[in-house]
Amino acid sequence: MKNLGIVLGLAGLAWAAGCGGDSTGLQPTGSTNIGGTGGSGSGAGGMGTGGSDTSVSGSSSSSSSSSSGIPMNVYDPNVNGPYAILEMKDDQYINPSTKNKVPMHVFYPAGGPMEGPYPVVVVAHGFQLPASQYTNYIKRLATFGYVAITADFPTSFLGPENPDNAKDIISAIEWAGSKPELKANTVNVGMTGHSLGGKIALLAATMDSRIKASIVLDPVDGGGGPGMGCNPPNCVDVSALMPQLKIPTGFLGETLDASGGFQPCAPAADNYTTFYAGTTSPSLSVTVKGANHMSFLDDLASCGTTCSFCNMPTTDNATVNSLSRAYVTAFYERYLRGNTGYDTYLTGAEAQARYVDKGLVTIESK
Repeated sequence: MKNLGIVLGLAGLAWAAGCGGDSTGLQPTGSTNIGGTGGSGSGAGGMGTGGSDTSVSGSSSSSSSSSSGIPMNVYDPNVNGPYAILEMKDDQYINPSTKNKVPMHVFYPAGGPMEGPYPVVVVAHGFQLPASQYTNYIKRLATFGYVAITADFPTSFLGPENPDNAKDIISAIEWAGSKPELKANTVNVGMTGHSLGGKIALLAATMDSRIKASIVLDPVDGGGGPGMGCNPPNCVDVSALMPQLKIPTGFLGETLDASGGFQPCAPAADNYTTFYAGTTSPSLSVTVKGANHMSFLDDLASCGTTCSFCNMPTTDNATVNSLSRAYVTAFYERYLRGNTGYDTYLTGAEAQARYVDKGLVTIESK
């Protein structure tokens, strides 16, 4: 949703909070083993649950090859993968570039088919939404062998700071590289984000060549509330930059919140379709039918009043969560690891059977 400047009235402030207040700080802990997943278990099948990620076993693998012809296993991205994982939180990290505090929360591999180094994926939260609402994305990615991080960058009601936001999430790459226990491959990075975070993830990808792929969740361009434009340099028209972004891109979006209400949560003129229109190949656009702008959160029920200003979804949160986690995982397996076996989960037979044939999504690609 668009990030707001000064919003007048309690209703306006409550609506703005729905696109996020500064996310809650993370308490620093040591690495904590939260359990791994087996490399075998349930096979491809129905959707998983939303909210808490309860998948505990990976699918039985099939074989494929990378784009360079190297044999690789393919695991069902709709359930946890074959890696045991550990967790680390750092509430005190300061980005040297912006001087902002950017709390980091990471899940990372602790054992599995490969020893590392592991690709890095950074997930950026929506405007004034807590980074904790994207925990299940980074957990799923870690079970597939990624160093997966939420970077809790600050946002403000006083106006957009898009370049600093991008620098803050890019700083997660340096942070990961400073932690040898993560075994992070900091030159093979994916950027994901939701809403404002989706816009910022794509902006970051235009700024840093270490970012090799980006799939985002209902990104929204623009920079402010009613009557506020997107004025450079603090607000960047990121959709206009898409033709120059020469990496694989993916978009999960919805059209329920493209119009209606006091201020649409993801206005048609600024939503994911405007980004996708300017991208170069390869690029993927998945429209999730019946989802609203907030359906991509881990737990829509706990969002409360802050999410009530968006239109009511008709597809349940669990279904959207399961689908979006699977797509994010399959996308990075395909484009960070080059495993062509995941094409079936993105646009091929598995995607058709699980999502298209059931009327859950429409898919475009180029």
